[in-house]
Amino acid sequence: MYICKKKTWLSLALLIALSFCFCMDLQASSSGHKPQWVSKGETVLNAARTNDSYYFKVIQNVGSDLQQLRKGNTNALADFIGKQNNVKGLETIDISNRSGTEGVTTKEDYNLVFKNEFSTDAFYASLVDEYWEVVKTPLGTREYHYYALYAVSTKGDVKPNFDRFEVTRNYGALPAVMSVIPGVGQLYKGQTLKGAFMLGGAAIGAGAIILCENRRAYYQTRIIEEPKFARDYNKKSGDWETGRNLAIGVTGALMVWSVIDAAVTPGATRIRVSPATSLSFRPTALPEPNGIIPGVSLALYF
Repeated sequence: MYICKKKTWLSLALLIALSFCFCMDLQASSSGHKPQWVSKGETVLNAARTNDSYYFKVIQNVGSDLQQLRKGNTNALADFIGKQNNVKGLETIDISNRSGTEGVTTKEDYNLVFKNEFSTDAFYASLVDEYWEVVKTPLGTREYHYYALYAVSTKGDVKPNFDRFEVTRNYGALPAVMSVIPGVGQLYKGQTLKGAFMLGGAAIGAGAIILCENRRAYYQTRIIEEPKFARDYNKKSGDWETGRNLAIGVTGALMVWSVIDAAVTPGATRIRVSPATSLSFRPTALPEPNGIIPGVSLALYF
């Protein structure tokens, strides 16, 4: 009976971990997982710039109306630029829309003119990405947390040389390889809770395998040392062997699922920064009358 309870507890612990992982994507937010630029800040992105004519800045607002938060963020950006550059006065904020990159349909460019009796300074900014989530307050109400990532010119009256920004949730094949250790690929893709529970489930499974195998081996040794109790020891050894096999099966299933999940599910949004003008070589297939000929395509980004 004791062994049965132990095996039942083990099965439930692993299954609860698996079930909880399936629920990790069910969030009230714009993209499921917090983008890396929200969770890690602008430091990594600023280090990826190819020049110092601009910098990245995250502006955050909290409120009950999402549209008002979007509008308010523009004013918050202007306030930040004014304080950052020690300029006062604000006459106009010109906003223009343009086509976005992967993951975002439109982008906004800003021309912020600070004018006072002493000087006129113009700064440039560009909306790179945005993210919002609904958070429950201690009072039981719900509110929006809105984040916007901007690229902002470093100096006034000097047009920045913005790099090329690609908004993507694709991480390639590396997370699937990393997920041979369950959860590691998910952590790399920014799926923090899912990755943590997968890694915890794998640790529980590994611990259960070691425990069950040690107890099985112990009772096998007792069979040799005390043959008169061989029947009882053999039964206990078999119970622990069953527990070990169950732990191996569940842990193996968790490993397979982790690899598949890391390969097919989109990760947290991230920003790829590359030079504004760059060449890209990609493999391609060229149709010909006699078949398909493999080749290489050349793309110029500017």
